[in-house]
Amino acid sequence: IMRFSSDWFYGGKVESAPLIKYRSVLDYDHPITWIDTSNEENQITIEGEDAPEDSASTASSVSAANQNSDLNFKEQFVGESFGRINKAEAELTLLTLAEYFTKIGKQRVLEDRIDVGIISPYRAQVQYLKKLIKKYEFFKPYRRLISVNTVDGFQGQERDVILISLVRSNDEGQIGFLKDLRRMNVAMTRARMKLIILGNKDTMTKHPFYKKLWEYVEAINNNE
Repeated sequence: IMRFSSDWFYGGKVESAPLIKYRSVLDYDHPITWIDTSNEENQITIEGEDAPEDSASTASSVSAANQNSDLNFKEQFVGESFGRINKAEAELTLLTLAEYFTKIGKQRVLEDRIDVGIISPYRAQVQYLKKLIKKYEFFKPYRRLISVNTVDGFQGQERDVILISLVRSNDEGQIGFLKDLRRMNVAMTRARMKLIILGNKDTMTKHPFYKKLWEYVEAINNNE
């Protein structure tokens, strides 16, 4: 997780402490995943049989989102102070977390107190994610372990698992203040053991930083 930031920002000089270098939540897990919301397969998976049974309410809601033209995987502008929102991506973020919790197992998540941070650069997305977590019964046992906030809200904090909802999804490759790479660095390096990024690859990789990040994530997922 740390290696990309170390290479991009610090000339490769940052090293993990030996005790935590290979620490992960699950065996044989990839430390970083980027779920591409421009990929039709990822959008179809939401509706598929892969969704865990006990997160069925989450899955069915996202399925409904896909059928609603207002909830495609495109950003919406909601005003200067709150920025942008991507409701379908928010739903997918929570389904992804539900599936990850299911893989770990409810008992272990609660006993080991595996904590989660959900980060989005946009306040509108943060508020929508908070509303969804309250709405879904699946997350009720885990609510004390889940924090949702903006990048600035997580400054100086860490979580075992971090999910980042990038929100931006447009044909022009406009990413607004996601071009502030130091804030993105803060978001990525909040994760102790698992980082999951959700975003539109076609939009984001028009910027060289995110293109390099996408290639890095692809490489470690294909090599390990």
